[in-house]
Amino acid sequence: MRSLALWALLLLSACGGNETDPRNAINPSGASPIKAGYNDIFGGTEKFSAVSADEGQAAEAGRSVLQSGGNATDAAVAMYFVMTVTLPSAAGLGASGACVVHDAKTRAAEAFVFAPTAAPGPIKGTSFTVPAAVRALALMQIRHGQARWEFDIAPAEKLASFGMTVSGALARDLSAAGASLNDEARRVFSRNGTMLRQGDTLVQTDLAATLGAVRRGGGVDFFQGNFARRLSDQVAQLGGSLPVEALRNAVPRSGPPVSESDGGYRVYVAPPPMAGASALAGWNGQAAPSMTTPTDSGGFSGFAAIDEKGNAAACSLSMGQLFGARLMVPGTGMLLGAPTADSTAVSPVVIGNPNNGEVRFAGAGGGASTASYATGAVARATVDERLPVQTVLTRNGGRGGYVNAIACPYGIRSGGGTCQTGLDPAGLGAALLATVR
Repeated sequence: MRSLALWALLLLSACGGNETDPRNAINPSGASPIKAGYNDIFGGTEKFSAVSADEGQAAEAGRSVLQSGGNATDAAVAMYFVMTVTLPSAAGLGASGACVVHDAKTRAAEAFVFAPTAAPGPIKGTSFTVPAAVRALALMQIRHGQARWEFDIAPAEKLASFGMTVSGALARDLSAAGASLNDEARRVFSRNGTMLRQGDTLVQTDLAATLGAVRRGGGVDFFQGNFARRLSDQVAQLGGSLPVEALRNAVPRSGPPVSESDGGYRVYVAPPPMAGASALAGWNGQAAPSMTTPTDSGGFSGFAAIDEKGNAAACSLSMGQLFGARLMVPGTGMLLGAPTADSTAVSPVVIGNPNNGEVRFAGAGGGASTASYATGAVARATVDERLPVQTVLTRNGGRGGYVNAIACPYGIRSGGGTCQTGLDPAGLGAALLATVR
């Protein structure tokens, strides 16, 4: 009854639309290498489901959720929470962002936007954003997930509690900006004064406790329960101001995504203030912004999932900059986001058919504020030009950001053999198949 009451409370908060095997394609996180050829990996299955993310352990968690009966939304939720553990530099609990879900059953798409809002009081002159991602992902899971909430959160809590292997992606970010972190964050991410390196084991006890509260409370405790009060008190002790009221009032928006027609399909992107317009500019081949290949995440990340029924979910996240405000709140294990000019420069791309529920593409990028444009351009090349995903990603070489892309140019119902995913060679993430042949 308590769990039902918590879910009801979260749903009421969302009224009005303002809330909230098993083989590796490529896996830099350290799983066993594949033993099949390229064509065997990316084609030839009668059914198809896949995930792609900026960090390998997150992709593994998303694949596991799909293989255990969850849908694309469940996989996306699991990947986000795992990334709060394995890549908090770009996807922490303090991140801002946007997700787009295509529901094969209702044939509709819905956007979930958690835009950055500056907290009332900076910490020693450093501004930070009010955390809203947990609330947004909880609402997304309620509306479109099919697994239990606890099931989607458990992989992240387990990694934080029992230890994770520092991936190349996190080690890269720690090398780039670790020295700028506050004392609490350096305590967590260093050993004997040296930042953790790839292959090291990292246990995050405080973050595990926070994720445990999120798992048990359905996300509600995060913005108006005991955890919310504790977070507010800890921020106050750091010299800042984050009243529980500010957490309660940071309400993500849900509603129709911005879209444009592509034959019988719609190209769905994030609505303002997020960068959906940039994603559509990439899709339409408009003049590209100045784009380079990033050398670290830049505080931006993305992930996507498509399941065999044709559901799709993709999310783009921003910490505002690498490691956000560079502030970890003691006793919580969470890094706060930074309200920078680039905080809203994110958008996933999902292409679905509102007439028959088909899906053709799900993608999101990280590594740079231009990743939304790059994702739109990759979508056009793989869906309309029907170029192989890996060919497009390799040719692009990470220019503009690391793109996670899953494409079914003829629609997923045409058979898994026409669907593909791939790994951006400039990034350090993973693209994994989840359907067993």
